[in-house]
Amino acid sequence: MHGAQGLPKGVAAGYDVDVEQTSPTIIDTCPSCGGSIDVSGELPFAQIFCPHCSQGMRARKMFNNFELVELIGEGGMGSVFKAYDHSLERMVALKVLRREMSAKEEEKAKLEQEARITASVNHPHVVRVYSFGEANGQFYLAMELVEKGSLDDLMSIQTRVPEAQVLEIGIQIAQGLEAAVEKGLIHRDVKPGNILFADSHTTKIVDFGLARVLEEEAEARGEIWGTPYYIAPERLNYEPEDFRSDIYSLGGTLFHAIAGRPPFEAESASMVALKQIKSQPVSLEAFVPDVASETAFVINRMLEKNPADRYASYGELIEHLEFARAKVMEHAGRPATQKKREVVKIETKRTKLYGMLISIAALLVILSVAAYLVLQSKTESAMALRESLESSWASDPFVTGMRALEAGKYDKAQELLQKAVAETSPRTEQGVWARLNYALALTLAGKREEGIAQMKKITQRGLFSDDSEQHALANTFLYTADFGSRTGVINLEALNNYPQEDVAAMLLFFAGVSDWAHGHKEEANELFNYFLAAPIPSNVASWETYQKIARRLLSAS
Repeated sequence: MHGAQGLPKGVAAGYDVDVEQTSPTIIDTCPSCGGSIDVSGELPFAQIFCPHCSQGMRARKMFNNFELVELIGEGGMGSVFKAYDHSLERMVALKVLRREMSAKEEEKAKLEQEARITASVNHPHVVRVYSFGEANGQFYLAMELVEKGSLDDLMSIQTRVPEAQVLEIGIQIAQGLEAAVEKGLIHRDVKPGNILFADSHTTKIVDFGLARVLEEEAEARGEIWGTPYYIAPERLNYEPEDFRSDIYSLGGTLFHAIAGRPPFEAESASMVALKQIKSQPVSLEAFVPDVASETAFVINRMLEKNPADRYASYGELIEHLEFARAKVMEHAGRPATQKKREVVKIETKRTKLYGMLISIAALLVILSVAAYLVLQSKTESAMALRESLESSWASDPFVTGMRALEAGKYDKAQELLQKAVAETSPRTEQGVWARLNYALALTLAGKREEGIAQMKKITQRGLFSDDSEQHALANTFLYTADFGSRTGVINLEALNNYPQEDVAAMLLFFAGVSDWAHGHKEEANELFNYFLAAPIPSNVASWETYQKIARRLLSAS
């Protein structure tokens, strides 16, 4: 759905093209034998082997004061790396542009000018540009590191993103675009891949200004730069563009996220076909009959062929997006019969954490009474009472599953908690608790991959509630599932930027279980010890279960 196959020849597909040109000589030193290696022809961070001692190493790891740590992504402009800034001692996203983009002085001057303007935009929904420069003949930008994935990633997983979430994304990105317009910037390449998640409910737009240089480069070859799904019609006709072209591209992005498909899909890959289909009116309702009428109105207007028929300002657009989101949230609280479609009722008040376990204490008391009666008498009435209680206990798979976890019977726990997952909605607090502990049981039973798959289902669904009062808990679930699904080593330092107070301290426990499952026992033990030292939240009945598991794993190592 999101690939470059079938794109018109006149539209840049977003892939690098090798360009023959003279490159500067770049010498690296082997960290093993100290031998000199000519890496001029190697890509940044490429895996190579020393010709002197055969030691594996990464080529071209240093870009001035930046040390490349990990490749994050690649595209038409170049590559993005997670890098460490040795000057300011912080992690950044380092975008290293294709060498041919900075080969000409005039192109480099344009890049520098765009970078300066972009760096002046300081807005919570725009990825900050910290600095820029050139190293080894390549221009680079040091930017704010945003690591929670893109809207494109989310769409590839979920296909259709929930309407309220899409509208919230639209509001935030429109606010970021508005801040840029005030500095004289338009984006020119608004698309799902350029919308990044800072956390589960904060988005940021990236790559301001860079599209202008690529656009001019493509026009010199008689091409159009951009992604066909989201390009405004005026771009196809080489007509003047302004912020309303970005509004069109944002509309196409929101349409795609809600409908699970772009607003236009040409059967032919020709530019003529693109122009023809983009001259037709857009109807979100045609592909999503259950979409709110307010949402359809806004997005359809954003996708008007004539720029004059789109929104005349971001302020007006944001106001309409907020109104549509309010209506969607209002509808979500009504009975399904009123909308003739299924809706998930959004809780308006925060329930007690782990509410489904409140009955544990009462059941324990009743079982104690039952046991006493059985010991005192073998009468038929006592036996009947015990059978009744056992039946009642067995009817709640979540409670029995947690008891099995506590007792170390992980196979039984996974069987019972799987039933609990099937009996609860995944968009409720209880449903997430059930799946979280089902994943825990699978992991402890030695089924790591299955446990990770269940954790990923939690992160893929996002926040279980949009209620502001439940944001802290909803985010804790996502953080916990994220660390529970990791395969690399997790240490205390990795958790520094995450909350660890109250119920959020369970992040330490689940991170420890992840380390334990992957054989990182030393790191796991450290996390378990910190977890056991954390104050016990009064409203989480399962905390003692987690403590017993942590102590059991500690004693076994």
